[in-house]
Amino acid sequence: MNDFYDVIISGCGPSGSLLGYYLAQHSIKTLIIEKEHFPRKKICAGGVQHRVLKFIPFDIRHLAEKTIKGIYFSIRNKNVFQKKHTEPIMYTIRREILDSFLAEKAVSAGCTIYFGEKVQSLNIMKNHAEVKTGSKTYRAKIVAAADGSRGSLHRDILKGEKINKIIGYETDIEYPSADDTVIDSAEQLFDLSDSVRLDFKGVKKGYCWVFPKEKSMSCGMGAPWKDAAAVKAYLKKFLQQFCLPDGCSSKGIDRYKLSAHSIPVRKNKTPFCSFRIIAAGDAACFGDGFTGEGLYNAVKSACYAADSIKKALKNSDFRFLRGEKNYNDIVDRLKIFKF
Repeated sequence: MNDFYDVIISGCGPSGSLLGYYLAQHSIKTLIIEKEHFPRKKICAGGVQHRVLKFIPFDIRHLAEKTIKGIYFSIRNKNVFQKKHTEPIMYTIRREILDSFLAEKAVSAGCTIYFGEKVQSLNIMKNHAEVKTGSKTYRAKIVAAADGSRGSLHRDILKGEKINKIIGYETDIEYPSADDTVIDSAEQLFDLSDSVRLDFKGVKKGYCWVFPKEKSMSCGMGAPWKDAAAVKAYLKKFLQQFCLPDGCSSKGIDRYKLSAHSIPVRKNKTPFCSFRIIAAGDAACFGDGFTGEGLYNAVKSACYAADSIKKALKNSDFRFLRGEKNYNDIVDRLKIFKF
C-alpha cells in the first residue's frame, strides 16, 4: 500500500521538518503534509537564539541576515541602556528562508513532503491512523501534530480543553536611514547592526521588540490575549516614537499593516499526546509564557518526539502517555512562568 507510512507529520514548520529529518535518518518511512506551498511568507520576528543551534544537527548560521550580540532595554521607551556580549546570543533569519531550508534537509534525508494539501480529519483506529486531506487518504502507524496552534490535529489532541494564549502584533518597517541606525523622537541613537531593541511595561506582562534584518526591521509586541486592544495601541505609539520618519504623527503607522498571530501557552495538564498521536512545538502548546518565544521548544520537542516515536515503533506500543518522560524538562521549565 503506497499510501501507508510509519509516521505522518502534519505541518512543515521547524518542528515538523526536523522531526521528519530525524525519523528519515533512521530509515523510518515518513510523510509530511503541508497546507502551504514553499517558500511561504510567515509572520515571525525571526529571532533564533544561539541555544537553538544545539538541537539542529546542521549549521544554519549562514542563513542569518544579522548576528546579534547586544540588546537595548527600555521601560515605556525611557531609561534606555544597552548590554553587549562578545559572542552571538541570537541570529535573525526570515522564517520563509529557515522553513524552506529545513524542509530541504528533511527531503534529503529521505522524508516525503506533499505541499498544498491540508489535513482535514484524523481517524485513530486499532491498527493504524487514517489522515484525510481534500484529495487523498493516508495511513500510518503514528501521526505527529506539528501544525501549529491553528491546525486540526492540534485541536484533536486538546479535545476542547482551554489553553492560554499570547497575542502578538507585528509589522516590517524599512530603516529610516541608509545604514542600520535609528534616531528616535528623543534623539537617542540606536545601532541595530548587531543589536535588538526590547521595551517593557507598555502593557502589563508584555513587551515590544525590534529585530533587525538585512533591509528592514521586524517590529512587534506581545502580551496576554486579554490585552489585545492595549497591545495594538501601545505598539503604534512605540513605533511612532521610535522609528517612523513621520515622527509622532499618526500618518507614519497607518502605512503599515499590523499582522496578528497567537502563541499557545500550556496549562499544567494540557495534553500533548494520546494513542498513536504525539505533538511538537506550538501544536503541543510549548510557547514560552514569559517571552512568547516558540522556536527553541519547537526544535527541542521535535528531537524528543523523534525519540518517543522510534521507541514506539521498536516496541509496537503506541500508547503515548501524557507524561512522556523525555518531554518532562520542557514541561517543567514552562511551569515556572505564571501566566
